[in-house]
Amino acid sequence: MGKRMKHSKRKLRTKAKSKLDEVALRFLEGMGEPEPEPFKPSPFQEQALSEIMHSDVIVVAPTGSGKTWIAEQAMARWLNEGKRSWYTTPLKALSNQKYDSFGELFGRENVGLITGERRENTAAPIIVATTEVLRNALYSGFDAPDLIVLDEAHYIADPERGTTWEEVVILAPQSSRLLLLSATISNANEIAGWMEQVRGIRPSVVMAHERPVPLRYGFIDRDGRPLPCSKEMNLRRIKHLLHHGIDIVGIVASLRKWNLLPAIIFLPKRRDCDRAAQAFKNFLMEGAKEREEFIRQMIEEHERLAHHPLLSQLIKAGVAPHHAGHLTSWKVMVERMLRVGLIKAVFATTTLAAGLDVPARTVVLPTLMTRDESGGRLLSALEFHQMTGRAGRRGKDKVGFVLIVPRSVKDIEHAVRFIESKPEALESAFRVHYYQVLNLLSRYGYDGATEILEKSLAVYQWSKQGHRKGRRKRQEIREQFRRRARLLQELGYIDSDMSLTSIGQWALLIRHERSLFTVEAIRRGLCDELSPEELAGWAAAFTTERSPRALAKRLSLEKLAELAFEIEALEDAFGIEPSGFAEEFGEPGKPFGDAERRAACVYAWAIGVDWDKLVFKADADEGDLQRLILQAAEILRQVEDLPMNISETATIARHLIMRPPIV
Repeated sequence: MGKRMKHSKRKLRTKAKSKLDEVALRFLEGMGEPEPEPFKPSPFQEQALSEIMHSDVIVVAPTGSGKTWIAEQAMARWLNEGKRSWYTTPLKALSNQKYDSFGELFGRENVGLITGERRENTAAPIIVATTEVLRNALYSGFDAPDLIVLDEAHYIADPERGTTWEEVVILAPQSSRLLLLSATISNANEIAGWMEQVRGIRPSVVMAHERPVPLRYGFIDRDGRPLPCSKEMNLRRIKHLLHHGIDIVGIVASLRKWNLLPAIIFLPKRRDCDRAAQAFKNFLMEGAKEREEFIRQMIEEHERLAHHPLLSQLIKAGVAPHHAGHLTSWKVMVERMLRVGLIKAVFATTTLAAGLDVPARTVVLPTLMTRDESGGRLLSALEFHQMTGRAGRRGKDKVGFVLIVPRSVKDIEHAVRFIESKPEALESAFRVHYYQVLNLLSRYGYDGATEILEKSLAVYQWSKQGHRKGRRKRQEIREQFRRRARLLQELGYIDSDMSLTSIGQWALLIRHERSLFTVEAIRRGLCDELSPEELAGWAAAFTTERSPRALAKRLSLEKLAELAFEIEALEDAFGIEPSGFAEEFGEPGKPFGDAERRAACVYAWAIGVDWDKLVFKADADEGDLQRLILQAAEILRQVEDLPMNISETATIARHLIMRPPIV
């Protein structure tokens, strides 16, 4: 009886397994490569291109649907007419990428690049830049370009940098045509209404909902099968299909078996991404020879790549991590290899979804949680759609797949909700900064400056909620401006008529979050006796990048700390929320503060400490150190523009730190 029962159970399991295999095969039905066919623009692309000829345009279309094509065609038309275009992105890495691709498309002589620390062919008719660079140029009153492309326009809601996008829209002259591109603006008509109020012309809103490569959503069961995910699922009956843990190697092996590679697998932490790649030490994947040859060519450009600890896994298994902790050269190599089909799986952090500008056949989400400053939390709908939008390659896949790895029924429930959700509506993150106060007063005077502030998206959105709320928001922003203006008046940057003094005039040239501290340090002569190496360290202190571990070579920042406390006491007296810079300095006899650790690290690099030794001593990711040094270089570049003796020291300092593997 017992044997018969066991046999019967085994038969049932086999039958169930066979049935699930059939479900998986049906889920994957119709996948594969489409037949090659000549490129034909989609209706939304043709519409957007037609509209941009006579009005501003907001394009909202899924990732991979060809938004960049619209910009390229528009720039080509402007170029043929002898007109100028600027293409802006939120990330330096994306700007560098577009600079390379536009150079191939339009000819190197026609394309320039301007980021905080890099300037190439700046007189070219097509300029690729970060959005901050364009904002700064508009404040300076330069001859604005005929066409301005704002890529990743949803950054207008970014808490740290959204103000920049609003300033560009507000400051750009009507003679400049604006083209906003995004995959995730759910309230595009509201943004259009605001732009009409600010610029006097209503932009055309061009929406595309259909993806060129449709997506199918599913999950990987504990036996590695890809199964469909929908709200019709009987969640109680799938409990036996859930995972007890995450076996990354097993997941990739399953994806390979079901022909679902290449894949981007999003993980919450950098360490998770690196460990995932390390787990493939003994895993072999086809294409190793081709990968080795490709990498050899990349090493000729960036010799540092030859020493990467995960190079062996990349060559043998075709897997690699991609996150902010790696050097730009590594990330660029991974993206290029994924683009040409040499990489089978990329492990990327959820926060880097916008920075990974390459699609794959499949996107896998082993967790629907992410991490921010407050700790672990569920993804937002915007984050979910940004990540899953990377699935499906135009011209290479008939279908793109999004798969979760559920460890509880709740995971399936969350996934179903996300699939049906729209990205959250963009909300203004407008804030008033000191450099903004000086620039607005310089160009528009006090009354004109407050009028500009009232054009913010924040005021527009609050006004839509009611007249009283709009008035309250308007008063709040004006008050922020007034208090900062009074503080600048107290320090001598502005006179009693709210006009800029001579000090205020040169302070215009320093534009970053901690510009006031930088300008005051220079004005008071605190930097006059610094060597180029020490000035590089001071520049790092002013940045907002994460701090490495303290190094033995401490750089004296006592005077800078005193200045930070003095300014923040002033802010407190004027009712301004303190910037928090003073908190980044340690007290005598206590551990170094964040500002001192940043300064010591960049000072060590400036005096010639070996890169490997610096990384080891700082106990930091290479990518973090690279960004810290690049931010310091950006501040030094701004100091170079000052009509003062320190500009020469800043030039030497910048050249000292801008060496491989930073560039």
